[in-house]
Amino acid sequence: MDGYGLPPNEPVVGTVGASGKRSARVGLIIGLAVAVGFGGLLAVRVKQAVAKRAVVAEEKKAAAARPVQKELSKTVHPTAAKWVPRVDVTGTLKPWREADVGFETSGRLVRVGVSIGDKVTDGQNLAVLDVSRAAAQVGQAESQVRGSEANLALALDNLKRTEALAATKSVPEAQVEQARQQVALAKAQLDGAHASTALAKSGAGLHSISSPFKGIVTKAPTGIGSVVNAGVPLIHIEDTSHFRLSVTVGEEDVPLIANGSKVHVTYRERVVEGKVIAIVPSLDQSTRRAPVEIEVPNDDGQLLAWGFVRARIDGGGETDAVRIPSAARRPGSQDEVVKVENGHVKIAKVSFAVDTDGTLVVQRGLTAADEVVLSPNVELHDGDPIDLGPAPAAAAPSAAAAK
Repeated sequence: MDGYGLPPNEPVVGTVGASGKRSARVGLIIGLAVAVGFGGLLAVRVKQAVAKRAVVAEEKKAAAARPVQKELSKTVHPTAAKWVPRVDVTGTLKPWREADVGFETSGRLVRVGVSIGDKVTDGQNLAVLDVSRAAAQVGQAESQVRGSEANLALALDNLKRTEALAATKSVPEAQVEQARQQVALAKAQLDGAHASTALAKSGAGLHSISSPFKGIVTKAPTGIGSVVNAGVPLIHIEDTSHFRLSVTVGEEDVPLIANGSKVHVTYRERVVEGKVIAIVPSLDQSTRRAPVEIEVPNDDGQLLAWGFVRARIDGGGETDAVRIPSAARRPGSQDEVVKVENGHVKIAKVSFAVDTDGTLVVQRGLTAADEVVLSPNVELHDGDPIDLGPAPAAAAPSAAAAK
């Protein structure tokens, strides 16, 4: 037995069992505490969510109880005005005439008489090809002519002698016919030689090119010795004494324009007066616009070819129109406004010009008795009811109209 009164090597069973039960009770107590704590936290969160939901419901109820205020549309009545019709266009100044000049035959370039920027006159020589080969071809053709002439002379002499012998029955008639055919062949060969000579001389003349009109050189070779091919543009010439402005106008603007109508062309703050020289009475199928040609003078040489310009084409005499603010134009549209008819929306197409002060001068589509919506909502459609606020003052006439 040991000091504790127990037999040696005997397990202490009762002591271990009591310790395990105490551990289990402690674990159970801790688990219950955690569960109670989590339940309390969950209850607090649920209470907060319910309270927040109640607040949101109260706010919605209060918002629903407030009266709904709709945005009112403002309108304006157009003002009567006098207007001189005009059509504003933009375009590029093109040379009155331009040409790419090249040789009709190939050869080696031996002389260039002009440079970029040079002014040339009508018929002025521009460049020359090597003519040595062409001269040799001319000489060869001329020698063929002389040979053909000699052959023809021999054939004629032979025919004369043969006809004399045939008259004395010394040779058969068939031999005479053969001599005649030799004469015909010699004549044909002579004609061919003459044609070859003319062709060779013509080819020799194609070894130089001349300016087709008075103008300025904008493209030219910088050296000689290169071989150029027939038909390849070598020198470019532009006539900038006056310009051609090609523009298009809308279908509704065509009646306002006539041949000879004055055109005020603005190029970099410089204004030049031109005139309409042609109106094509046909609309482009894709753009529905009519081409118009305008002649623009360049008397002082200050305008530049291919410059971008703005132009105003003057129409006929003074006409009646109405004026509205620019804010009356319907958003997303180029030619529509929103009118009010019996408290409902009416979309109207108008023809107008923009005055210098920005107001719209309407020639067709509106009258002074109409009521037009300012800054209309893009979602308005024909027949929609519309709430109107107090109408502002009518559009004031511009300074140009007052004059």
